[in-house]
Amino acid sequence: MDLTQEVLLKLIVAVLVGAIIGVEREWHNKTAGLRTISLITVGSTLFTILSLQSCDGRPACDNTRIMANIPTGIGFLGAGVILLSGGRIRGLTTASSIWVAAAVGVAVGLGGYEMALFVAGLVVIVLWLFAYVARFVEARARETLTYEITYTRPRAFERIEQAFKKHRLYIRERKRFKRQRVFVGQWQVDGSLAQHEQFVKEVFTDKAVLELRY
Repeated sequence: MDLTQEVLLKLIVAVLVGAIIGVEREWHNKTAGLRTISLITVGSTLFTILSLQSCDGRPACDNTRIMANIPTGIGFLGAGVILLSGGRIRGLTTASSIWVAAAVGVAVGLGGYEMALFVAGLVVIVLWLFAYVARFVEARARETLTYEITYTRPRAFERIEQAFKKHRLYIRERKRFKRQRVFVGQWQVDGSLAQHEQFVKEVFTDKAVLELRY
């Protein structure tokens, strides 16, 4: 298994296509950035080369067995960047980028340079352009949140209710009770992300509100 010109070319191209995807991830300050994505594409390319060379001319030898395990290994790596934060699952896009980067590395290892470069460019377009589309849709999508608000005066309950109506948030359920010397209200509310954000900003200006959880 010598370092031939063809192998060297594949490894260099793997670094380049990994950098194309990695720069976009680094620009958005994601967990898997330039170095991580580049290493993934190089590693996938090297495993593919080793897989193709493993049989060394032996008959009835399956030279794809190493390459076939690349998705499994990448799956564990991708799972490491997925986490639950603020009631939402985050890191799925980064994990998908890792998965695609590995596939691009395999394409380079098999000699598919044009395909690898095209896919790398396509990935950047999807990550960059679709991010604006996703934010536009997300800001208008309906989302149900549960608020728990602690306040010091009973009249604050009515002000909070009015704030929900003002920002066109639909109240599905409501509860209120007293906890020691303070009052606690719980609301299950439906509305867009932008409406929720506006409501939270307004409630925080109420001096009677001690704590807001959602």
